[in-house]
Amino acid sequence: MYLKYLLRFALVLIILLVFIGTFQSISYDPKYINRATIQIDFNKIRTPFIKKIFLKTELLITNLFKSKNNIYLQKDLKNLPKYKFIYSNIKNSLNVEEENMNNLDWHRSNQNSLSQRFSELNLINETNVQNLEVAWVYNSNDDVGQIQANPIIVGNKIIVPTPGHFIVALDSKSGQEIWRFKTKSNFPAQRGLIYWKGNEESKPGIFFSDHSGLYKLNVMDGTLDKKFGDKGFIKTNLSKTTPIIIDNSIIISTFAPSIDVIDVNSGKTKWKFFLKKKNNGFYINSNSRLGGCNPWGGISADVKNKIVYVSTGNAQPDYYGNKRTGDNKYCNSIIAIDIKNKKKVFDFQEIPHDVWNRDIASPPILGNLKIENKLINIVIGLSKTGNIILLDRMNGNPIYDMRFRKSDDYINSKNYYLDLEKPDQLEKFEFLKKDLINISPKFNKEAKEKIKNKRYGFYIKPSNKYELLTWTGYGGVPWTGGSYDDKKDILYVNSNKIPGTIKLNDENPEKYILEKFNLSNGYPATNPPWGSLNAVDLRSGKIKWKVPLGEFKELSKQGYPATGTENYAGVLATRGNIVFASGSLDRKIRAYSSHDGKVLWEFLLPNHSFVAPTTYIRDNEQYLIVVATGGGVLKKKYPKYVNSGDTYIAFKLGKK
Repeated sequence: MYLKYLLRFALVLIILLVFIGTFQSISYDPKYINRATIQIDFNKIRTPFIKKIFLKTELLITNLFKSKNNIYLQKDLKNLPKYKFIYSNIKNSLNVEEENMNNLDWHRSNQNSLSQRFSELNLINETNVQNLEVAWVYNSNDDVGQIQANPIIVGNKIIVPTPGHFIVALDSKSGQEIWRFKTKSNFPAQRGLIYWKGNEESKPGIFFSDHSGLYKLNVMDGTLDKKFGDKGFIKTNLSKTTPIIIDNSIIISTFAPSIDVIDVNSGKTKWKFFLKKKNNGFYINSNSRLGGCNPWGGISADVKNKIVYVSTGNAQPDYYGNKRTGDNKYCNSIIAIDIKNKKKVFDFQEIPHDVWNRDIASPPILGNLKIENKLINIVIGLSKTGNIILLDRMNGNPIYDMRFRKSDDYINSKNYYLDLEKPDQLEKFEFLKKDLINISPKFNKEAKEKIKNKRYGFYIKPSNKYELLTWTGYGGVPWTGGSYDDKKDILYVNSNKIPGTIKLNDENPEKYILEKFNLSNGYPATNPPWGSLNAVDLRSGKIKWKVPLGEFKELSKQGYPATGTENYAGVLATRGNIVFASGSLDRKIRAYSSHDGKVLWEFLLPNHSFVAPTTYIRDNEQYLIVVATGGGVLKKKYPKYVNSGDTYIAFKLGKK
């Protein structure tokens, strides 16, 4: 009799656990246009022990039906040709009219909806930039640490986040604080914010996200606009990037991952586009789920044609892909979405099934390009591989022929990877023995010892069997992106070339060990420059000039030329024939000649600046505002060199 009651109790308990687990695993969102409205995902179960039971049961069932033949790992394509090509088709590209770029206002981080970060201002120019002086200094006095948002200018105000997680407005002439606003969560406007001029229904305002949702502030006093959403706020999925506004829609990129289209007046979500081709059905198997593909880089927009462009991150786990089989479509991609007609225009994937953490980390840059007697609308993608991906932004066709090269890792069914001839690669992804440092025989000898027993080459997969020597995920173009002169078709961009080793864990290949490939003196064991500033002529596809960005004083004192350093700041180019760049480990901001890369001016900042400057006019004087708060990734990697602070510095020309 007791056994009967015990069995009944066990049955009720099992039913209860199944009900709770199933209920917690179900999500409902009717706004997606390319994903199931209802989804079941056991990873979303909130009760830990129930989640563990469900995942173990799911794994057991999956393994019972799993095929023993893993084509992805075993297919040998050794005898295929070395190269394949996708050819340009410019004759089918539209010949467009010159666009009005409005590169005077700075109402959005990265300058405008095109993310060009180029200014037509020229009061500060190559003939007088050496006369720059500090105009004012502001300290937020609320915390210290990295700021990644490029400041915006609204009337006489500078709007920018602080290390203490406030949004502040500063007087652009004096640096005096006008107002400040504290959000519900941390990291407000983590990578940017935007000013909107308003319409007949709504007042002007500042839009930005923190880690809880989207806000709208009154620009005059920093208070919430209570007519938007729930008293000035709407809850969204995690969004770290700058919004875009097209007509009456504000568009954000989220880590769902998705593009969300929201009514700019009411704050109601209109619809969403899911940024994964996989995991868009009713049931998501946890053992083959596709992680990542998050739009870290951000979004840009062709407002006239109502098309949003988004760059997406790599798939996860970062260095192990056996569970997430296939191309991992929409990861490592540039995707164009027609906002008016709610459809994808095109997508271009740089690396199918990325296991190297080499995503397109910065926002797409939109512009025009004069080529073959045509003016073509283009989108520029800047990658951690060092590639410049140049596409017709109306159809996704390449502007120049795209060469794909067979991997040096023969056991790989996705064997071809982008190896561009045009435009010139900013940095090479392939690691070669000739890359070992040779600025001194002593350094070269040590580097040759370090390379022994390591694998290296062109797109070799990480493994637990060997240490893979490669250009790490901190190489190529970082999230800061570039500056594009749309009249001269010149792209200015910083880049890194930092070596490191990867080895997967024997017991759990989703875990890994990353180590620096440095000499005993702490410097990279490869040839400099380790960080560069580049000017690329997109009409010819050739690098116009390349100079080291930053230096190590210790090496310079020993007579070595400037080596460049790892850098995270991005650049600002202007019509004054100047390129401003900071973010190097030596703590300096420099002005370079846009003609040849010669340093025209430099200033030692109190803390590092890891975001591009903004420039503006106030009372007929041109200013340059620099966020110098240090911190971030480089502080963790280089605690000897990088400090943290809360300083904002404005420069202007001194009186003669």
